[in-house]
Amino acid sequence: MKHALRKKFLHIRNNLDTTYQIQATEKIFKTLEESDIFKNSQKIFIYVGFGTEIQTEYLIKKYIDSKEIFVPKIVNGVMKLVKIKNWADLSIGHFNVLEPIQNDFYVEEIDLVITPSIVFDKNGYRLGYGKGYYDKYFSENKYKTSLGLSFEKLLQEEIPKEKHDKNVDLIITEERIIVINEKHSSNY
Repeated sequence: MKHALRKKFLHIRNNLDTTYQIQATEKIFKTLEESDIFKNSQKIFIYVGFGTEIQTEYLIKKYIDSKEIFVPKIVNGVMKLVKIKNWADLSIGHFNVLEPIQNDFYVEEIDLVITPSIVFDKNGYRLGYGKGYYDKYFSENKYKTSLGLSFEKLLQEEIPKEKHDKNVDLIITEERIIVINEKHSSNY
């Protein structure tokens, strides 16, 4: 069932109007950057946008000198965090996604995890690419806040979940902020 949903929502996302994607991304980033959670986070683990995902290159480049930016690297089937100091620290890795060149893995607490997905539901559950990297990360690592970025057009009422699936604390779309974990409701 999840495979069919991935295929369906990837098709929808891949066919979103480019102008819509650009304008929505700008609004999402503006909301994120104005939030207290983002302003107060120094250690940020952020995905590197791939394909038609919300592209994070702008955020990474803008904040790489003022915050500690960590991006994922897949090593032997496990997602590891690597701090980067420059966009040039990345090269094509697993699944043709940009990954850090170096192998200096970080295992301490992260302030903010910005999580990718194909689609989120309003309860913060995500449908990713099916490898479980982020669910495993959320189960095994320390972080203060997890946040999803989503186009409003892809936000669903509910998606199927399994007991190992972990939800994010907040979702930001171009139209709104959805607070799933109430401990964060005063941070926006």
